[in-house]
Amino acid sequence: MAILDYSEDIWRDALGLPQGAELVALILEGTWWRAQATETRLADLDNVRELAFSDMFAGEYRAKSIAYCCAYGPARAVEPAHILAQLGTKTLIQIGTCGTLDVKASMGMVALPERCAARDGVSQHYGAHAYVSTDAKLVDIAEDKLAQRDVASTRAMLLTWPSLFAQSDAMCAGWTAEGVVSIDMETSAVIAVGGKFGASTLSMLSVWDALPHGRTFMDPFAWEDQARLTRSNEKIFEVALEVAVAA
Repeated sequence: MAILDYSEDIWRDALGLPQGAELVALILEGTWWRAQATETRLADLDNVRELAFSDMFAGEYRAKSIAYCCAYGPARAVEPAHILAQLGTKTLIQIGTCGTLDVKASMGMVALPERCAARDGVSQHYGAHAYVSTDAKLVDIAEDKLAQRDVASTRAMLLTWPSLFAQSDAMCAGWTAEGVVSIDMETSAVIAVGGKFGASTLSMLSVWDALPHGRTFMDPFAWEDQARLTRSNEKIFEVALEVAVAA
């Protein structure tokens, strides 16, 4: 049997997750620095355990069971999202960083995608159309909670692309003309999985690359920018946890 046709029971047996023991939310993070991110994020959870599949963890926050997985790229991100959403996890939250096409966006500002161009190469296999959307209520909540922490955010049209490297100046110019503000590698795929299995979705992404200025992750930046990016990443996870237990 092909994996897309697996029944819920197959995943329950594989994870050892009985009916009634569902995790309320899954927080996914796309980053190269998997070991560092995982150690930092799991420190905020209680009773952490690794699930049967590598790099998928479960823990407790305010007595609610939450999953965390550091998954880079759309092909990897859909795996934990697919399994847990099929098993009844009702909220999928994508965090991480993004590139921006907005000349006014500063490093560390948080992009809150509402509409997303699904060009990740995976979404359509979960029934997604050309564009997908996050949950409007969750975006409202996240925007408010970020503001409470004095973190600047902007609602943005996002494009999810399958590769950080396969992006040219000509592509970026075309995306800008289309109205795209930010670019990541996971969000639309996670939204598509949520749509297939009935889970709500949210994405919060710290601005890093500034493509109009030619700034990529390869470039050094001032300590003030680094401090804003670091703080933004910390606050995003705080908000993700609060949304997870409240949704």
